[in-house]
Amino acid sequence: MTVEAYILVQAQTGKAQSIKKEIQLVPGVVRVDRVMGPFDLVVLVQAENNQEIGERILKEVQQISGVKRTLTCPVI
Repeated sequence: MTVEAYILVQAQTGKAQSIKKEIQLVPGVVRVDRVMGPFDLVVLVQAENNQEIGERILKEVQQISGVKRTLTCPVI
């Protein structure tokens, strides 16, 4: 069984498009959308469990240059 989560990403000014391209390459990422509001990107991810989302996928996203802040919202 797989689990899903949305990762909301706040980007540095002018970096959202390049961050989007990098996030799309992360294994487990299903979809990346640019949005307006306090966050710039919404990322849908899938993994075997929540631990994998936190320890692998989220870690990779947070290491991308220009990512200021993230908020992870597990799907229930």
